[in-house]
Amino acid sequence: MNTYNWTERSLSEDLAIKLLQELGYIFVPSEQLEKEREGLKHTLLIPRLEKKLKEFNPWLSDTNLKRAVRSISTVSSASLMEANEKIYTSLVYGITLEQDLDDGQGVRSRNVYFIDFEHPEKNEFLVTRQYKISGSKENIKCDIAVFVNGIPLVIIECKTPTIHEPINEAIRQLFRYQEFQDEFKDRGAPKLFETVQVLIATCGQKAKLGTVWTPYRHFIEWKVPYPITLDELNEKYTSHLFGAPPTLQDILLYSVLTPTNLLDFVQNFISFEV
Repeated sequence: MNTYNWTERSLSEDLAIKLLQELGYIFVPSEQLEKEREGLKHTLLIPRLEKKLKEFNPWLSDTNLKRAVRSISTVSSASLMEANEKIYTSLVYGITLEQDLDDGQGVRSRNVYFIDFEHPEKNEFLVTRQYKISGSKENIKCDIAVFVNGIPLVIIECKTPTIHEPINEAIRQLFRYQEFQDEFKDRGAPKLFETVQVLIATCGQKAKLGTVWTPYRHFIEWKVPYPITLDELNEKYTSHLFGAPPTLQDILLYSVLTPTNLLDFVQNFISFEV
C-alpha cells in the first residue's frame, strides 16, 4: 500500500466529501471560490449570499442588500462567542431593515431572511476542501468547509486514524483555528467562526461534534443515524454508496449534514450559555 492510501485525505476527507455530494451538496474547489472573494480575510461568499438574499427578499434595494450582508460580515463584539451569538440570531430569526416599497405607505420595517428553513431545497448547499483564511499572523486551511447560501456554517477537521488520538488532534486543530486558548493566540482565524455553527472532528472511523468554543469534554459522538435506522443506512451504504457498512464518521455526517437535518439542527438545537 502506498503512502497516499494512509493519509487523512484518503482515509477521511475524500470519503466525507463523497458522502456530502451524495447528500446533495455541490462541490466547488477552493481555488475557484477564492475568485469569488475579495481576499483571504473575507470568509463569506458574497455573490452567492447576495443572490439568495434577493431571491428570499425580492423587495430589497441595493443599499439594503449591502446592509444585510454587513449585518453578518461586520459585527461589533467583545469576543468570538458574542459575535457568533449575534450572527446566529440574525441567521435564524432574520433582521429588520427599513425601506420605502413605493406602495404609498412610506418607509416601513421589513424582515430580511438569509436562510429558508421551511423550504430547504431553495437554499444552496456547497462544500469545499482546504478553505484558506488569513488570520492576523498565519493562514489556516480548513480540511472541509460547508456553506449554506454562501455562509460558512460547518467546519470539518480530518485526521488519519493511524495517528495517536486522532479525534483529540482534530479538536485541538479546531481550537487553534478559533484561538480558543492562550497558546493559540494569533495562530488562527477566529473571524471565520463568527458564522460557523457546527464543528466536526473526524478520522474516517470515528467522529465527534461540537460548536464554537465547545471544550474537549463536550464534543460528542453521534451513534444512531437519523432519520433512517441503522439497518436502513447499512443497506444504503453496502448496496448503493460505498459497498461497505457505514463508520461512525458516516453516521454523524449523514445524520447532521443531510440538508434538511442541518437546517433543523441549526434552527432548533443550538443554544448559548453565559
